[in-house]
Amino acid sequence: MKALIETALTLEEVAEHFEQWRRSKKRGQRIPEQLWDEAVSLVGAYGVSQITRVLRLSGTDFNKRRGIVESGKRRRGSGAKTAFVEMDQARVDQVLEPEAGTAWMELERPDGLRLRIRPSGGEHMLALLDRFMEV
Repeated sequence: MKALIETALTLEEVAEHFEQWRRSKKRGQRIPEQLWDEAVSLVGAYGVSQITRVLRLSGTDFNKRRGIVESGKRRRGSGAKTAFVEMDQARVDQVLEPEAGTAWMELERPDGLRLRIRPSGGEHMLALLDRFMEV
């Protein structure tokens, strides 16, 4: 994770830097690292939602720049470890039997998004799980 840069800039000053860049940028041009660094340096003095709203930035992109996603930190601050669990097709088929209709499966991705489902079909469920776990 990058070290936070100490700055004396205010949110209004950084917002003006973003506006100047947006006025002169070419279509499809990425936000310069200097502007990202200025935005990230505001954390602590301002809330993340306030920064992203005023600077018109994606919260996901901002958090990636802060290093939250890469470092494995979660929004809730949970210290829980993430582990790979291989799905055994025989177990999946067993859960799908009619008398096991009350079974639920709950998954949580590293970014905190949860999926709670009642399994309905082995092949389709595995495809859903693969799709959900793509980060």
